Amino acid sequence: MWLFGALAGKSGYIIAFLLIALVLAVFLLPQIRQSVLKLRSQQVTIARTPGQGGFSGDSLVSLDIITILGKDGIPSIDNPRFVGPGEADQQMQSFERVLGVSINGDHRAYPLNMLSRHEIVNDTVGGVPVAVTW
Repeated sequence: MWLFGALAGKSGYIIAFLLIALVLAVFLLPQIRQSVLKLRSQQVTIARTPGQGGFSGDSLVSLDIITILGKDGIPSIDNPRFVGPGEADQQMQSFERVLGVSINGDHRAYPLNMLSRHEIVNDTVGGVPVAVTW
């Protein structure tokens, strides 16, 4: 019987510790997030004119702009690898959209689901350097 009482006491300490850690995490989450992600904040002031956004008079509004991703936070695709129609049929659904580029008889298709993750592809199509963006 004494074993069950001892385990109950230890589990009680563990539960209390976890609750305290949870409360601290909730209160410190903005500071933790900012330090881990290295967020930058910049304050800007915008003048609103009468009638804009429901305001009846002139007013100044201060806003914080938070930069989540730093420079080059989303990497570009610099040397894209293309597949033939057969392999593309196996990798993609028939309803998926692509952005097509044709220059000097050279044809390329860039899947939008890939462009949504990388936003830019640096490529050469038909001997012409291109930047494909989405």
